[in-house]
Amino acid sequence: MKPVLTPRELAEAIGVSESSLKRWANDGLIDVSRTEGGHRRIQITEAIRFIRTIRAPLARPEMLGLDEIRPGQWLLEDPHEELTAALLNGFAREARGLILSLYLSGRSVGEIADGAVRLAMKRVGDIWRDDPRDAYIEHRATDIVVAAIQRLRLLVEPTAPVFVAVGGAVPGDPYILPSLLATTALAAEGIDTVNLGPNTPFEAMQQAATDLAPRLVWISASVVTPKPEIETALVSLAEALSETDLVMIGGRALPELDLGGQSVLQPGATIQDLVAAATALK
Repeated sequence: MKPVLTPRELAEAIGVSESSLKRWANDGLIDVSRTEGGHRRIQITEAIRFIRTIRAPLARPEMLGLDEIRPGQWLLEDPHEELTAALLNGFAREARGLILSLYLSGRSVGEIADGAVRLAMKRVGDIWRDDPRDAYIEHRATDIVVAAIQRLRLLVEPTAPVFVAVGGAVPGDPYILPSLLATTALAAEGIDTVNLGPNTPFEAMQQAATDLAPRLVWISASVVTPKPEIETALVSLAEALSETDLVMIGGRALPELDLGGQSVLQPGATIQDLVAAATALK
């Protein structure tokens, strides 16, 4: 990925003339800087913002340094079907290009996470339940999606974050992807995120909240074992975080939890729920 583009490179990427690109820059539609010699330069994050805003199809994605994207890839009617096929076959480059193209087409990270990624990973996960020998397919698919989301994270990193958010998965929960999707979706909304990752001790979450003073703490719960101990610890953590603006818990194990009627932990069924709650804080 190129950190800085010339007007010609961005124009070729989206299939327009360089003069059109410069005219848009003169009209204030694209934020440009100038070199000491007076030449225009465009930050990659600004180029991505512009492409998403005008929904410009990519004619030459390699001009952006995103050569894993196929032109027209985001026009698929059922992107999760193609993503599923790529993951099942171990086609990492194709899967990465598809996820990146979905973002460039204007979809939010939350929409991608709750849509194509969730549906594809569910399909992949269903396979090894029928034959445990195929567990490697799910592990490989997870690694491919994690790498793709990490690549996407580079495109959404906020330059002037509005506040800090901290989160991670409960102790004993080994899943890396939910919190990675959460942190990337929040970063895309201009929020500075600290992802504590899978299997995070509750003491570490509380300490991070004390040290970093986040306005938002998210907790991912895909696995809750042993459940009574996790429930008790979550209630205690909620009490310790009562001064935080928002503490949201989500994950596929959420329906299993009895949190004792406490009012601090706000449930969120999807990544988009988390983003909506975070956006309200802004």
